Amino acid sequence: MPTLKDYNNKLVSLRNTRKMTKTMQMVSATKFQRAQAAQARVAPYAQALNSMLHRVTAAARGDVQLPLCAVRTPAYKALVIVISSDRGLCGSFNHGLHRLLAHWILEREDRYTDIDLVCCSRRAAAFFRGRQTIRKSRDGITASPVMATAAELGDEVIKLFSERTYDEVYLAYNEFINAVSRTPRVELLLPAKPTEEEQAELTPENVMQGPRPELIFEPPAPELLGTLIPQSVRFRIFAALLESAAGEHGARMSAMDNATKNSDRLLDTYTLLRNRVRQAGITRELAEIVTGAEALKG
Repeated sequence: MPTLKDYNNKLVSLRNTRKMTKTMQMVSATKFQRAQAAQARVAPYAQALNSMLHRVTAAARGDVQLPLCAVRTPAYKALVIVISSDRGLCGSFNHGLHRLLAHWILEREDRYTDIDLVCCSRRAAAFFRGRQTIRKSRDGITASPVMATAAELGDEVIKLFSERTYDEVYLAYNEFINAVSRTPRVELLLPAKPTEEEQAELTPENVMQGPRPELIFEPPAPELLGTLIPQSVRFRIFAALLESAAGEHGARMSAMDNATKNSDRLLDTYTLLRNRVRQAGITRELAEIVTGAEALKG
């Protein structure tokens, strides 16, 4: 049975743990607010870029053929950019994405001859090392994303796709919903094409009806799309990094909040057990005193 000293040591350890988890929760809350603010700042630019790209694509109506839009059939080699976190203590944030991607790769082993990874975190590299070919691993870019890093990574995958090193490029990340909820996603990055929602917006009923009007592009449509598509690829990587950063800080804030509450419950439980042991010791000492007094009287 634990002694009074054992319970006191346990309570000291729990108080120190609670201080640490509470501090980490407060730090993550501050970083989460900054990540949300950064995400809100880039949202108008993302909306304007996508709107312009869709309008030019709809107006061109397939008359312009670009290398970054070329669908290669069959596609033999795929590259996946994995964006998770460098640090742990964030619940199932990393595990959920890694498990989804591992299942995604398993389902497509018969379709591709090679599926290589670009890991943008230490956790992703550690999880897939020995399981999958890791072409490149980069650390320290997910907690505080910058556009320069996303542009560098985007230019690299554009070059690999243009040189036909890979036939398709995918992006795997956690889509941020709110502080306690996020959805792991694996989406196509190259060849560039609209999503199902965007394709619905580009139907003749929604874009233009009847004969196509003669539009004048300045610069010309091929040159304009040749600029917009690479910029869209870079920005989609940057947006995924921001989504992942917000999700990571939100997940860590939630995990540390739960850890703090668990520490509070354990403190109450062990305080009660400590008091019972102390009360039992006092009762035992009183019984010994009474027994000794009765023995002296006898």
